Amino acid sequence: MTRISRLGFVALLLFPIWISVPASGSDSPTPLFSDPIGAPMRVRDFTFPSYALLNFAPQPAAPLGKGKWALEAQVSVVNNFQVSTTVEEYLEATRGNARRRLDPADVDFILGLPQGEGFYIDGEFQFTEMIFHYGVTKRLDIGVGVLHIDTSGGFLDGPIFDFHESLGYGQQGRNLVADDQVQIVIGQDGTGLALINGPADGGISDPSIYFRCYLGSKGRWKFNLGGGLKVPIAEQDKLLSSGGLDIGLVLTADVRRRKNAFIFNLGLVEAERFKLADVDPPLLPSLHTSWIRTLGKSRKTRFSLQILAAEHAFSDLLDSAISELEVQGTIALKRATKAGVLGIGITENLLAYDNTPDIGIHLSWGYLAK
Repeated sequence: MTRISRLGFVALLLFPIWISVPASGSDSPTPLFSDPIGAPMRVRDFTFPSYALLNFAPQPAAPLGKGKWALEAQVSVVNNFQVSTTVEEYLEATRGNARRRLDPADVDFILGLPQGEGFYIDGEFQFTEMIFHYGVTKRLDIGVGVLHIDTSGGFLDGPIFDFHESLGYGQQGRNLVADDQVQIVIGQDGTGLALINGPADGGISDPSIYFRCYLGSKGRWKFNLGGGLKVPIAEQDKLLSSGGLDIGLVLTADVRRRKNAFIFNLGLVEAERFKLADVDPPLLPSLHTSWIRTLGKSRKTRFSLQILAAEHAFSDLLDSAISELEVQGTIALKRATKAGVLGIGITENLLAYDNTPDIGIHLSWGYLAK
């Protein structure tokens, strides 16, 4: 990332803070806490290595309101298994009927492949995220997010294998490697990332700082411009950090009726070089589309359908499945209680199966001060 581009991004981040001071006669925003439909599940891009980069979860456009605050917590278990066609064919030729971990000979083969043909990503990750939001003014919110990543153990490999088997889906090489392992090899013409003895434990990832500025409304539509900054302070060799400073922007459009809400979040992240793999990510656009519907007369239960389309952080590894657009869908239920809003959701990859997590399971809790 050049100095000029970074300064340009900083200028863009500062601009909405300047415009957050309402002009005379501008519309008064309706605070989020007064809307019973609520917010989507905080499901973002948990693909390796995108989870270690700055990421925007889907969010509503309405501000919290001056002096109001919110706290969210979410636990997600995500299963990643992405293997290039060349590596899958190699595993079929060398494994026979045996299942085993990658060994140094396998790593040498993958690293020696031409750029784009050699990648093997196998791991189950648990993410525990805490996010605090605060309303600075009627239009401006700030937030801080902290993510804990656990790479030990794993329990979804077996159920995914059985599910694919029962429906007659291909295993894409799952049946040739050991379950419940974290092994990652990215080849780049003889160099790259090789981690065949995954980290035995996890830790705290890089903190992220966010802001959201309410821009105004047009009819039923509300608009919001937000931004974020991720600071690299966590350990790279434990897969907790990319080692780079990331900056991003997100534009939100939100329309709500009596029982339904449609939310669109268009994000763009500029990430520094992923130092552990020595890969320079491209600009990373993403689009979250969310539909939320309240259920029942009390309107305390909300169903949501969320679709994420995003660029893979390693998409410049050309001529591979990783270069395709990531698409994943999430269905979730949330229930408002006296103790806060409880949520449960499940994520499945769509359209592009070789560069997106197979499945994700999410539990959430949120509290919004009124």
